[in-house]
Amino acid sequence: MCGIAGILHFDQAREVPADMIRQMCDTLMHRGPDAFGEYIRGNIALGMRRLSIIDLQTGRQPIANEDESHWIVLNGEIYNYRELRKDLQAKGHRFRTLTDTEVILHLYEDLGESCVERLRGMFAFAIWDARRQALVLARDRLGIKPLYYAHLPDALLFASEIKALLAHPRVLRDLRPEALSEYFLHLCVPGHLSIFRQISKLPPSHIMTIRGGHVSIRQYWDVIPTPLEGRSPDLWIEELRSRLEDAVTSHMVADVPIGAFLSGGLDSGAMVALMSRSATAPVRTFTVGFSFPEGNFDERVPARQVAQRYLTDHTECLLESQISEIFPNLVRAFDEPFADSSAIPNWLICRETSCQVKVALSGLGGDELFGGYERYVGFRLAERYQRLPEGIRWLVRALASSLPSGNGSSYTLDRLKRFATFADLPPAERYRCFLAAFEDPAEILHPDLHDSGRSRHARYQEIVQGLRIHDPLDLPLFADLRLYLPDDLLTLTDRMSMAHSLEVRVPFLDHTLVEFVARMPAALKVRSHQKKYLFRRAVASWLPHSHLSRPKQGFSIPLASWFRGGLRTLLTDLVESRACRESPWLKWTAVKRLVAEHLSGGQNHENRLWALLCFLEWERQYMSDVPSRPLDLVKPSATSSA
Repeated sequence: MCGIAGILHFDQAREVPADMIRQMCDTLMHRGPDAFGEYIRGNIALGMRRLSIIDLQTGRQPIANEDESHWIVLNGEIYNYRELRKDLQAKGHRFRTLTDTEVILHLYEDLGESCVERLRGMFAFAIWDARRQALVLARDRLGIKPLYYAHLPDALLFASEIKALLAHPRVLRDLRPEALSEYFLHLCVPGHLSIFRQISKLPPSHIMTIRGGHVSIRQYWDVIPTPLEGRSPDLWIEELRSRLEDAVTSHMVADVPIGAFLSGGLDSGAMVALMSRSATAPVRTFTVGFSFPEGNFDERVPARQVAQRYLTDHTECLLESQISEIFPNLVRAFDEPFADSSAIPNWLICRETSCQVKVALSGLGGDELFGGYERYVGFRLAERYQRLPEGIRWLVRALASSLPSGNGSSYTLDRLKRFATFADLPPAERYRCFLAAFEDPAEILHPDLHDSGRSRHARYQEIVQGLRIHDPLDLPLFADLRLYLPDDLLTLTDRMSMAHSLEVRVPFLDHTLVEFVARMPAALKVRSHQKKYLFRRAVASWLPHSHLSRPKQGFSIPLASWFRGGLRTLLTDLVESRACRESPWLKWTAVKRLVAEHLSGGQNHENRLWALLCFLEWERQYMSDVPSRPLDLVKPSATSSA
């Protein structure tokens, strides 16, 4: 696992300054504290910071082929590299190292850009092909590893994180209004956008080629629902167990010790069970616990049951509510506004885990693949609800609107209110409203802010319009696979882990397993009110019986209560600050209203307030001292809003 960066000047006579690539890589020290490497030849420079996981002795990057006509830097791991290496050696390729990185380079020599189709793993890599004078960038199928780029008029820059691109003097910190609008919808900046105008993301499962100043991007992989009907549940279960075991085992390849995140849920419990089967020593497991009284958020007891069953080397780390101390570091890790509050427990468990191991496996992805969220059940129920007479639905809406908002210790009331409000909508719009933090970002954004003609729901609309649906439930399942998973959960996991120089692997997102699950009928994922119907049956014998009946918890925290307690000062100080009152981005009156409604107990705005808090702290860190820019890239005016 590493941080990578690079610069390509389109003019071959223009050399890259010798110290520029090092400055960019220095910002990525946390991603790779073990070594620095660079390749600079005229108009091209590649650099990387290395976290040594495979081939500790000879695996330093950048790596060249035999005649040094091709060079590569890689962030990630290739789990089938040993099999690929044998095939390449049989064809006459000679290797200088034992690392997976060199395998990609030789595979590129054989197959060109199609080499990505043979790779099983998580990756973002760059190959400089000196023969073609071409730079090739690629990102893994599900978007596990990040890759950002800045396409300037005369150069292209790329890096694992935005902060490395901002280290270059020609990359400006001009905010992209449409990205801000998407942020307040999804609590993250989705798709190819970044919060900065000049910086974009290479989307998952895409490859970019830069040659002669021309940039082309193409998609090399996609997964769509292709259900196989008529197959018995027992046959599905048998194959699913086999594929789960194969995915987990393949992700355990490393030359350093490996650990696992263990919660009280089905996904991590099943993963630890499978790891224990093939491990030669007790698996090291890590659980985050809580020291506050609000609600049922602590999963230490059920996690401990799995740890005891499989005799793991178990560590519990305690989360206390002094969140204000780590808050600035959380925001800095993302480089752009990001407001999934589960970043808090993820930060803490990654910090604890990194003290003992360099690699940890996570059960991330199981909910999206197998139907593990309450909103999937709500989506199913809405189909039946719409068949009820309008009079009954009116009564349900009226009763739901009279219910008090949840206090953060349970989300049941908030889910009921949201369901009653949006269940009558068409499927795509209904699910968008189920997800959105702000149904319309104009509610909170400054009226002077322009969105450049882009729809406020552009990324979501792109996704649902491209879906081929067999069952209505395919819409939320595959929309989450394309948006929520890569842009929220995987981004969160990458930044929180790499901030502590920890590599996190996600075996349930092995692309061969994802392709298999895409053939599974949606009715086997959510049946009536039962989430993860088939997966639950497949893993039942691996887990304590109590796990099968536990409600889903995840890395939730009592944020609503914290805003009325320990985080109240942090919230009110930022909201009452001059930066917020004079913000060119936000309606201050709307911000004040949300805060007042929440603090009074009248409404639960925890997600909205966390989004505002994260944005204000991000703006303080990244935009408070922005130099002057060209007139067409300046911020909107700071005219006071009503």
